[in-house]
Amino acid sequence: MTIADFKTTGSPWPLRNSEAFEYHSKAVGADMAIGTWSPSPEHFARFGQGNPELDIVYVLDASFMLGMAAGNCMLQYADLIDPGFKPVLLVGLDYLVGQVNARSRDYTMADSFPPAMMDALASIPKLGGAGNFLAFLEDELDPFIRSKYNVSDRPAAILGDSWGGTFTFYAFLQQSKLFDRYWLGSPGIFTTDNDYIAQLEERLKGKLVHPTKMFLSMGSREMDGGVDFYEDMGRNYQRLVSVLEKAGRDDLEYKSKIYDGYTHTSVVAPSLNDALLYLLGK
Repeated sequence: MTIADFKTTGSPWPLRNSEAFEYHSKAVGADMAIGTWSPSPEHFARFGQGNPELDIVYVLDASFMLGMAAGNCMLQYADLIDPGFKPVLLVGLDYLVGQVNARSRDYTMADSFPPAMMDALASIPKLGGAGNFLAFLEDELDPFIRSKYNVSDRPAAILGDSWGGTFTFYAFLQQSKLFDRYWLGSPGIFTTDNDYIAQLEERLKGKLVHPTKMFLSMGSREMDGGVDFYEDMGRNYQRLVSVLEKAGRDDLEYKSKIYDGYTHTSVVAPSLNDALLYLLGK
């Protein structure tokens, strides 16, 4: 064996059993990167499942979250003590390599930014475009996914953290027909002139479009770590959970978990795994 025996493939190590697409969204007015992943057919054949219909799970910030979610799903499929994780098609959303990461444009609502963030976000055009991004998912992407893959006809799940958690909050607030399961990871909900949590409280007085399951998570050091805007997020997170508890609805099942000692970044991996188990485990 010599060094010369190792030959570069000329491409990155792939996420196996995945596909990648580029699409220009009319709703967003920008190019989007889309990745899909599901277990291999050999996996299902090994367990005598044939070709099962897959539950759609939309994954935001997919440049790093899609691989994390796929790895966690594969581990659940191998679990011999608590078997039965749902067959899923993960659909990741992100931006083309070399283009601006516009998550603060696409995942957020108008007037949802605290003043301290506005200077840092000045280079991102059209802040507060969650409505356009939701239209992209509902009207452009989801019809394509359902026509191409062997998926169930039930609503999808959606996974989002930070600004992604802001968007999953927004999608629930809008009562999108597309989703019935949500992960709100460290949602970026701040104190501004527009009280979105009060809007949620009003929304919960009416009928929900689907019986819903929701997992909410945050790191304890976000809430008390000395960073002002994180601590503001923490206070609004507590308000959000209080509103859900007060609503006491039979058609809204939720779980909130505060991860002791975790920060805004270190909490992502454990809470993603717990969200998958809660929303998609049997």
